[in-house]
Amino acid sequence: MGREPIPEELRRFILTSVRSVPFVEALLLYRGARGASMDTRTLGQRLYIPEKGAADLAEELHAAGVLERDAARADCYRYAPASPELTAMLDMLASFYSTHLVDVTQLIHSVSARRAMQFAEAFKLKKDS
Repeated sequence: MGREPIPEELRRFILTSVRSVPFVEALLLYRGARGASMDTRTLGQRLYIPEKGAADLAEELHAAGVLERDAARADCYRYAPASPELTAMLDMLASFYSTHLVDVTQLIHSVSARRAMQFAEAFKLKKDS
């Protein structure tokens, strides 16, 4: 029995919008909270990362239209995708990630590696100039 490939629209979304595996893990934690607020300290504890890293992830997700800030506390966010289309894409990502973890993480890592190589090449070109 063959493995189901990542749907093309999800592949494009991952390639253009997903920065890292912790980015996905953070969005899944907020999504799983079903609209309840979560502070960045708790997010850091759940992801086993420093609070500063968790705050950075939450801010990235906020800037991407995935989370909204809690009006009462600046360090709290809740899952609130900016559009029905984004909600549908995040639902697809969550579903596919739960059944094809290796495929999705390999795609994310391939993007990260490519970006790192592009950065290194740009630095090399500047250095050689």
